[in-house]
Amino acid sequence: MADDGGRSEGARTPPRADGPSWWFPLLCGAGFGGRLSYEMIRSPLTALYAWHLGAPTAVIGLLVAAVTITGIFVKLPAGSLADQFGFRRLMLAGMMVTAVGPFLYLLVWFWPQLLAVRFFHGLSTALYAPAASAQVAKSFPSQRGRRLGLYGAAENAGVVLGPVIGAVALAHLGFAAAFVVSGGIGLLALLTILPFPRDVPVHDGRRSTGEVLRVAAEGVRQIIGDPAIRLVSLIEAALYFGVGTLQAYLPLYALDQHIPILNIGFLFGAQGIASILFRPVFGMASDRVGRRPFVVAGIGLCATVLATIPYMGQFLPLLGLSTLFGLGTAMVTPATTAMIGDIVRSRDFGAAMGVFGSLWDAGHACGPLMAGVFIAWIGYRSGFMIIAGVMVTVLVVFLCSNRKSPEKETHK
Repeated sequence: MADDGGRSEGARTPPRADGPSWWFPLLCGAGFGGRLSYEMIRSPLTALYAWHLGAPTAVIGLLVAAVTITGIFVKLPAGSLADQFGFRRLMLAGMMVTAVGPFLYLLVWFWPQLLAVRFFHGLSTALYAPAASAQVAKSFPSQRGRRLGLYGAAENAGVVLGPVIGAVALAHLGFAAAFVVSGGIGLLALLTILPFPRDVPVHDGRRSTGEVLRVAAEGVRQIIGDPAIRLVSLIEAALYFGVGTLQAYLPLYALDQHIPILNIGFLFGAQGIASILFRPVFGMASDRVGRRPFVVAGIGLCATVLATIPYMGQFLPLLGLSTLFGLGTAMVTPATTAMIGDIVRSRDFGAAMGVFGSLWDAGHACGPLMAGVFIAWIGYRSGFMIIAGVMVTVLVVFLCSNRKSPEKETHK
């Protein structure tokens, strides 16, 4: 995809006019509902249900992370298949898993079954997320950062509310009813995307499945071969290396500091609210002044917060740091997602978002695994410092790359 001068093919393509936008609020609604259903089960239901089923403590982490592991392997080919068969088809497939998956938990009675259901449930975002992001990036070339920021804020609202609603449903209704509520929300999200316009896939029905898969694999190969896409995906993976660490170990650290469980929920709520409110703002700003400054500021801020948290033992300082971490993620993700859209050709959006999502999930899964080893070995302060150091190292690689910033010409 890159030419001899290191410029991506997409960088030379003149900007296209934005397409119709009537479906965009529906997409935001579907993203919100799908994430709300998904996150209700991801946290706190999965860990508590695994404990209820008698799963060993060491296995509970795998049960929680199984959906992310599915994303690592599925998002990459799913994005390329979306280019071939159309974004809407992949979005429908993912949302069907969102709607059906919660009801499968009702059939589980011991933890190996739960592991299988978790791997299946991971197909939900693995199929849906790359196609949805690619649809937005392709449809709104002149407003990519703003639109992706708005869509990300809608999804993030579901991420914030999901654990709260899941906990409330569990406390008042029990496990079975909580799974049914999650499934009902997933069904509503599925119905929301049914009116979406049918996009025109590259696959026209005259080629065999083998040919389509070969073309899809070639698209993935070309995307992976583009250094700019690898670089942007790496920086997003670094961000979620830190996000995953905070999700796994901030609650345990806060408990060690004798902070009440309810207040621990507020820490994550503040982080999510900050991200929701400021993603559209930073996304729109990146359309005007460029993506790179927001990536640098966001990664730097998140790494600083991670390194500082183990030195704070009171609720209010931790609340402030959690809010700052949310601001950092709000700076980075709209910018990096828009950078992918700036780089690739129109027909390769799905493959690019698939590669991007797979590396994102890899960072998200690896962060808490590595942090757990370091924290158990040398404690929270040194462990968090190492994770922050990894993030800063990746940022330095990003800054020192001799490749031209993968942004639109209007950002020059």
